[in-house]
Amino acid sequence: MLRWIGGRRVGTLVIDIGNTRLAWRYRGSSGDLRFGTASHHAITDVFDELPQAHKIAISSVRRDHEGEIQNWLDSTSRSDVTWIRSGADLTSNVLTEEPDKTGADRALCALAWGARSEGRGAVIIDAGSAVTVDAVTAAGELLGGWIAPGLYSLRIGLQQVTPSLPDPTGATDDGHWSRESRSAVHGGLHTLFVAGVKALRERVLKGLEADTMTVVTGGDAQPLVDSIEGAIHQPGLVLDGLETILNRDREHE
Repeated sequence: MLRWIGGRRVGTLVIDIGNTRLAWRYRGSSGDLRFGTASHHAITDVFDELPQAHKIAISSVRRDHEGEIQNWLDSTSRSDVTWIRSGADLTSNVLTEEPDKTGADRALCALAWGARSEGRGAVIIDAGSAVTVDAVTAAGELLGGWIAPGLYSLRIGLQQVTPSLPDPTGATDDGHWSRESRSAVHGGLHTLFVAGVKALRERVLKGLEADTMTVVTGGDAQPLVDSIEGAIHQPGLVLDGLETILNRDREHE
């Protein structure tokens, strides 16, 4: 998705400021595509190596993590920036009771789905630090949904409350039960996470049409994609939503 201004293609940069990390995607004027993730403090080093983007769109769910990005924008004189900080910035497609308290990530995922023109509604699961399970219409309207701890949050929470338990990173959990603590924690967390999300999905599906699709995005999407039959894995759906905004703005110029 490249933007055209004055008959020439220009580069775009979209950035998703999450709770624990940032995701970004750069599209150059020649069609060059670059993307990645980084910590909040290291992201400016990544951006300094990119060619200049003419248009930038940024979503944020954490105001306290915007400082590094804003300093970079100020130092490079980037003034043409679109910020999406909550559903209140996208009220035409956010039908929750409190758009200003609805996360930008949820609103952008819904917007991106509507832009795909699939003609079918979706349950959109965004598996990040928090996992959201949302009802979305074919037109990209966010009707509402559920919010629960993500896999990372479950692990960190367990470690904080029960510090004597081992870190399950890298463990496996084959078999009907585990005989050692690392795999027991790993299997317990993953099973709880997947089963909980599937239960929330079933609850949402009961209020939607029979042909509703299931779309999964976010850093911990894979165990859900592996467990939910017919689920579509759509990495970077929030970034897709930001690019949809830039493309929509272009059409109105």
